[in-house]
Amino acid sequence: MRLRFTPTSITLSYLIFASAWVLMSDNLLGSLHLSAGHIELLQSAKGLVFVLLSSLLLGVMLHAYNAQHRRIRRTLRGSQQRLKLALEAAEFGHWGWHLGNQEAFFSTRYCHLLGVDELTSNTWIERIHPDDLPAFRRDLRQAADHQNEVQFHSAYRLRHADGQYRWIESFGKLLHDDNNQPERLIGIASDVTQRRNDEHMLRQAAAVFEATQEGVLVTNAALEIVHINPTFSRITGYDAAEVLGKSPTVLKSGRHDAAFYEALWQDLSQKGSWSGEIWNRRKSGEVYPQWQSIRSIHDAHGQLTHYVAVFSDISLLHRSQIERDHLAHFDPLTELPNRLLFSERVQHALTRAKRLQRGGAVLIVNIDHFKLINEGLGHNTGDALLKAVAKRFLDQLESGVTLARLGSDEFGLVLEGSEFDGLAVDLADKLLRSLDTPFALADQTLYINASIGIYEFCETSCLEQVMRNANSALHKAKSNGRQCVAVYSRELTDSAQQRFELAHALRHAIRNNQLVVHYQPLHSLNTGQLIGAEALVRWQHPERGLLAPGVFIPIAEETGLIGEIDAWVLNQASLQLAEWSNAGLELPRMAVNVSSRLLYRPELHTKIAALLESTRLDPARLELEVTESAVMQDPALAQEHLHKLRALGVNLSIDDFGTGYSSLARLKRLPVNKLKLDRSFVQGLPHDKDDQAIARAVIGLGHSLGMQVLAEGIEHLEQAEFLKACGCDSAQGYLFGRPMPAPAFAAQLSNLKREQT
Repeated sequence: MRLRFTPTSITLSYLIFASAWVLMSDNLLGSLHLSAGHIELLQSAKGLVFVLLSSLLLGVMLHAYNAQHRRIRRTLRGSQQRLKLALEAAEFGHWGWHLGNQEAFFSTRYCHLLGVDELTSNTWIERIHPDDLPAFRRDLRQAADHQNEVQFHSAYRLRHADGQYRWIESFGKLLHDDNNQPERLIGIASDVTQRRNDEHMLRQAAAVFEATQEGVLVTNAALEIVHINPTFSRITGYDAAEVLGKSPTVLKSGRHDAAFYEALWQDLSQKGSWSGEIWNRRKSGEVYPQWQSIRSIHDAHGQLTHYVAVFSDISLLHRSQIERDHLAHFDPLTELPNRLLFSERVQHALTRAKRLQRGGAVLIVNIDHFKLINEGLGHNTGDALLKAVAKRFLDQLESGVTLARLGSDEFGLVLEGSEFDGLAVDLADKLLRSLDTPFALADQTLYINASIGIYEFCETSCLEQVMRNANSALHKAKSNGRQCVAVYSRELTDSAQQRFELAHALRHAIRNNQLVVHYQPLHSLNTGQLIGAEALVRWQHPERGLLAPGVFIPIAEETGLIGEIDAWVLNQASLQLAEWSNAGLELPRMAVNVSSRLLYRPELHTKIAALLESTRLDPARLELEVTESAVMQDPALAQEHLHKLRALGVNLSIDDFGTGYSSLARLKRLPVNKLKLDRSFVQGLPHDKDDQAIARAVIGLGHSLGMQVLAEGIEHLEQAEFLKACGCDSAQGYLFGRPMPAPAFAAQLSNLKREQT
């Protein structure tokens, strides 16, 4: 057993020994009855012996005390070393803060937490985040107010040497002085930035887990459900109490076979994840589609611990996909297959034809003049008519025939198999006859016709060829006057190729100034005098020579080039008229055709105004001819544009009158000066009674509306005499002069000028 020596115990031991020595030695001397001299001598010896013995006793006790102190220091140093190693192993720094003088101590390890070599209380405070400074001061004040020992805990953001803020968490204790007043705080600290970030991410993940619109299912390695989120319950109808601890097979729909699940588990085992569409069953029993992703979770040792499945209900997506597929393949108005599905059906028919060595046919039906119905009666009436036509066509068809709506007013039919051989024309005639009965739509009774093109394909045909040739046949039917059937022949392809080549060459001609303007004289039927000229475009083809308008104008109208050509002719004719005027060759009027493409351009009147100003022409000498059909494309807009043109002072005339479908109510509101009787009503004069009646009617109508009437296409004197007798004002045609180049027409003007002088 080791004795523990302290200053108090050493002092008490010395006091007891000294007192015992004095009392015992004095009693012993008194009992010897010695003389005074001997007693004095013994007293001195006794004192020396006391000093010797007390010195020995004191030395022994001090030696024992020092040995004990050395043992304590060794133990303390060991404890300190172990504490230091423990703090370093735990990456703790230690610190102290004196509450009185606000001095602080920070260990080297603490300084390393912030990337610095040393810290003081002031430099430490400078590094604390401004938002955390009030909390630090509050914590310090509360610690100073406690009289008893308290535990201290805080976490502040401190600026690291790299400029970033780190979360430093401290644990400490409040120490008191001898008067039990709070004196200092001591403790340890560590960098918990990563832990804080991890906790923040975990809180975010938990929030996402709870709030996500996808259902989440977690199982352990034994495939027992251990966790679900609220969306799982919303989608499946099962709450947590009904599924926790159970297998996910409670959700199986029975729709997938064993091979499906085998492939799923194979992906999970080999790749660690699987995703795809899967059908499951709700609590209500409803089977529905999910898009599901499953991932396997392993611990740090690579052992499988959990499976996490995330899924979304794609029922609406499935329904939308079905609707989109329907919209992609069917016409929403008539519910017939659309062009895409029709092409697929034709391709299917071609595949069968190739396999079975037999053909079929494709018919394309176009409603004649449907645009006029849309514009005249409105799109609602047009839509109702299309639905009625579709129903009537369906009533004429046998099973196995596909009817589709290919476009606005176009339908397609495909017949396949030997049972339809040679029946395509019969079916086309049947469809046309079905249109003979008028359509009763609300308060309208409509009579319509159609044009049909047919291509009979064989086992070697391809889809592009079939559709191209059927359209060529349709174009031929329209060229033949509409309301008829045309069957494709090789000549139609050649014609289509020629049209394509001509359209390409026409674009080149416009860019390379191959177009020229010829001028046809206009004469008064009453006086026979020249009253003007009509500007007519010609194409000076480098290989085919001079081409008449009938060769290329239809191509220009199909390709949309007609507006550009008309604008060029208008500009050339106006410049030519100004040039002749400057040369003293006066021409009373220049007539120029304006197509619908040019008429409906909003900038037309401003461009004509600029042209008149630049050429300094009298607007009354310029006459713009607009066809009846062009005006009826959009009567209201045409009327607006014609009034703007008339306000410029130019004259306006209706060309090809009698061939369109104009309304007299519209006609009387148009600011038109002249009607042009179409050549188709002049050719039969004076013998054809119908032409006679039409000519008289047009002349009478024009005069009654305050307009002049010009007849075109006059080739014989008897035609001119008949029209003159009917009161027709003016005429043009080969009888009076053919269209001629500008120099030839200028020569004619010069001759007239000399004759007049």
